Amino acid sequence: MHRVGFVINSRFPEWRAMSRGMRPHHLLTGWPDRTSPMHYMRFGWIAREINRSPAAGLRYELFRPWRRYDAVVFLKSMAAGCIDHARRLKRQGTAVIFEANVDYYSRSEAPLPAGHLRPTLQQREQAVSMTEEASGVIASSSHLASICRHWNARTFRVCDHIPRSLLPSLRSGDAFSQNPLPVWWSGMADKAADLLAAGDALRSMGDRIRLHLVTGNLQSALSRIDPASSESVRSLLASVPHAIHPFRSIPELLRLYASGGGVIISPRFLENPYNQSHTEWKISLGMACGLPAIASPQPSYREVRDHAEDPSAVTICEHTEEWIAALEKSLDLRRLATASRAARKTVETHYVTEAVAPQHARAVTSILENR
Repeated sequence: MHRVGFVINSRFPEWRAMSRGMRPHHLLTGWPDRTSPMHYMRFGWIAREINRSPAAGLRYELFRPWRRYDAVVFLKSMAAGCIDHARRLKRQGTAVIFEANVDYYSRSEAPLPAGHLRPTLQQREQAVSMTEEASGVIASSSHLASICRHWNARTFRVCDHIPRSLLPSLRSGDAFSQNPLPVWWSGMADKAADLLAAGDALRSMGDRIRLHLVTGNLQSALSRIDPASSESVRSLLASVPHAIHPFRSIPELLRLYASGGGVIISPRFLENPYNQSHTEWKISLGMACGLPAIASPQPSYREVRDHAEDPSAVTICEHTEEWIAALEKSLDLRRLATASRAARKTVETHYVTEAVAPQHARAVTSILENR
């Protein structure tokens, strides 16, 4: 049995971290980050599935500095203390695995409405160092994996996922008679400017749709992005019927999706690397609740579409006319019911934890065997 420790979001259990909010018992029990969905999705749910399967030959747990591990996974963890300890672990014969979920590597001069989301030079240097030092890398999207391979050939892709136990019941046929059509978007409030990629299409639908945003403090976020984008988002929301729901947790998000019905959208500006390398989670969580997806031609979204047996599960839109056509088709209630079942089936087959956890285990095992 190989023991694998996880360090999450650079919350490394060392004495100097006490000033950043770590408590003394975290030195002995690890330092979870339960405020972040990452804690559950890339660690907790995976660990639960792996640990209940003796055949995997692996035991996942939060990193404890006094325990000997066969491998330590640095999950989105690349601060200086993490890099230093990764090097010490390698000298001791421990496999070091870096899990990357953001493209900190690529340089781009493309405008980014929320400039504070652009990776800094320090973040790039840290990401490159962790990637090069690692015995192997696990990337959360195929596009990101292709980038990581420039610095580490032993790179694996393991997608985002959701436990089957959290999948809500699908809506009955008569529940698709809602008017206006619910159109859902969820994400960090700082990224709301991406809605502008489908702005003209959303406006064109008039009162036939109602836009539902599940996010953080939108007004505060709009003050942090560039003034032109901020004003455009405000103008869009002023012209499109909408409601704003606070994001509280993944289970609560799923409850909202399941009770609301409609479609999930993810328009994105793809000129910048930040958006190109993201995962499919923004649409797959909605699809898990029976919401067909309408999205920009982002690489991960294309993969979901390619996995779907029924093309109605995911519609990829490259320009305004295609967005309008996709929203118009979603008003057909019979088609919406069929697309709802297709969306759910795609997630059940490819994006549940039970299907993804073995992929993670195979990646870790391969890195252990070839360190």
